[in-house]
Amino acid sequence: MPALRGHELDAARTDLIAAHAYLTTEEGPLHPRELIRDLRTGEGRLLPYAGCLASALRRLPSYRGVALRGGDVAIPEPAVGALLQEPGPVSALAKPSALPAGATVRYAIWSITGRKVRQLLDRPAGSPDPYDEIVFVPGTGFRVLGVRTVPAGPSVVLLRELPGNATAYMDGAEELSGLDLKALAHLEAALAAKPSVGEGQGWPERCAGPVGQGAG
Repeated sequence: MPALRGHELDAARTDLIAAHAYLTTEEGPLHPRELIRDLRTGEGRLLPYAGCLASALRRLPSYRGVALRGGDVAIPEPAVGALLQEPGPVSALAKPSALPAGATVRYAIWSITGRKVRQLLDRPAGSPDPYDEIVFVPGTGFRVLGVRTVPAGPSVVLLRELPGNATAYMDGAEELSGLDLKALAHLEAALAAKPSVGEGQGWPERCAGPVGQGAG
């Protein structure tokens, strides 16, 4: 970030270190599992960490498109129109050419401002990678567009990321808007493509699990 100088550069460095910790920590108090638990329970001990992570993500390039999130346990099926408000960060995989092994797809998300984090991951130069991880900032809201039932498999919840000021959806109205329908069409097309399942590497833990808390 050559345009940054002085205190601004120091702040950016602190933010990006927090994001790198979120993406690479394997155990301990900075592990994504601990951060999400802290924010969901309202304990607040890791709020400064979450604030630095959110600031770092806003410095990174955004991603517009379909992102997939996995899970290996049953999840409640939310009603169409419901708002899922997630106090913690949400990680997902952007348009993968091959899905990780293990857990199946549980959420398909239409992303508007999810952030690309490839440059902060510790990966050898030139290493093959069938997908990119994106992260939604803590506090992001998602609107439920539908639940797709897969034959002989788990259901997939279809979500649209909402901008921070989208209060019009807080009532949980079932009627979908034009933007909702466009996002739904993109999600349905992505799921119909049925990406293959890769071998060996599984879903990163932070890219799997339930999303949000009902707020409508």
